[in-house]
Amino acid sequence: MRTGATSAQALVASSLARIASFDQAGPCINAISAVNPAAMDQARLLDEELRTRGPRGALHGIPMVVKDNIDVAGMPTTAGCAALRQAYPRADAACVARLRAAGAIVLAKSNMSELAASNGRFGYSSANGLTLNPYRLSRNASGSSSGTGAAVAASLAAFGLGTDSFGSVRGPACVHGLAGLRPTHGLLDCAGVLPLAPSFDTVGPLARSAADVALVMAVLAPGHGFGAQPQTLAGRRLGIVANFAGGNDEIDAMFDAATAAMQAAGARAIPVHLPTGALTLYTDLLGEITRVESVRGLDQYLAQAAAAAPHSAAELLMRMEASPDAGAGAVNPRTLAALRHALATRDQPPAAGIAAARRWRGVLSQHLIAHGLDALVFPTLACPASPRFDMADASYHCRAEQPLAAMHLASAAGVPEVSVPMGITAAGVPAGVSWLGRAGSDAALVAMASAFEQLTRHRRAPSLTPAL
Repeated sequence: MRTGATSAQALVASSLARIASFDQAGPCINAISAVNPAAMDQARLLDEELRTRGPRGALHGIPMVVKDNIDVAGMPTTAGCAALRQAYPRADAACVARLRAAGAIVLAKSNMSELAASNGRFGYSSANGLTLNPYRLSRNASGSSSGTGAAVAASLAAFGLGTDSFGSVRGPACVHGLAGLRPTHGLLDCAGVLPLAPSFDTVGPLARSAADVALVMAVLAPGHGFGAQPQTLAGRRLGIVANFAGGNDEIDAMFDAATAAMQAAGARAIPVHLPTGALTLYTDLLGEITRVESVRGLDQYLAQAAAAAPHSAAELLMRMEASPDAGAGAVNPRTLAALRHALATRDQPPAAGIAAARRWRGVLSQHLIAHGLDALVFPTLACPASPRFDMADASYHCRAEQPLAAMHLASAAGVPEVSVPMGITAAGVPAGVSWLGRAGSDAALVAMASAFEQLTRHRRAPSLTPAL
């Protein structure tokens, strides 16, 4: 941009052409829920500003996608729910406002699992249908930030914002060959984000490299060291977590190779065995807390909604129940049942409270401190991306009872975790390796993950969405 070789307008035009070619045509990955009609006008203004005053920073004129549960002024926040198509926010979410102030352009809102709860249908919403994985259309795009993951993987935008309660940034990063960060809980302002479980919800970026994640986080969390940490594995002490092995032979072999690569780069690998409860955190703790918090959070958010939108969780449920029972636009029955149950039991306290979940921060800290570890490392998912809910895929194999269990550690503890690529399976879908650390160690984790990424260079663009 500074040399005139490209411009914000050229980047937006290229992104719009890719959306037309691959999102609604060709493989029809369906990652985009709505294009921002003002994107080109914003690009034109930023190009003029660059010419007359210079760039605001590294994100000046860079197009991004925003998950559809994050408020963008002038566009509805549907959270993938057809009943929220008239939910126009009064202002940008805090995270969007920061990025726009830094010069980033909201290109589009991205599709997602309805109300940020996949419930067996990763990437499916009654508002926009099913997002497909651009690496293999018969496999899921994970969730609930499915559209953000697929859009960034397919280069529909340079980066994207997702949200993560129980893996919704890390899962899509894993199955799309991306870098995705779940920050320390509370590091980023969640004002203007439709909630799932506020005790666990956080905004998180997805990008095609950990270095790009650091650029975005430097804007979202200035002063926290993003981009200032040494990108090296030499001398790092890494806890290699054994609890999540055995689900899939390919994933286990990739993780062994990843561990060997870390050691070859000068890191010391120390075996770590976590308590068996690490495998059942959602069933034991997180699901119950979500049941209680979801209705309260929705009530608070929807109370500020536009006049034509529902203004409470109960009103939202009524509108969802009035939608078609089957076919296009149908609500996931498990999502509907979960909201009904949460409303019916809203006055019943959870079987286990947030304090029980946060005790896992102490458990993880004990392992980190006892062994002098810089991070715990493990496969992001114990198995490759599973078949989409409406299609079988005989090439999929998984022995793990809870293939998502590893992601629940950081959620329960409120600590940071970043996932980066660790290879591509024989079926053509990417796999990821995660780096988890102490609260506040976000920048150091991203730097270590970036060093691994640069060393191994596992990421490959999806063949279904080539250069135009």
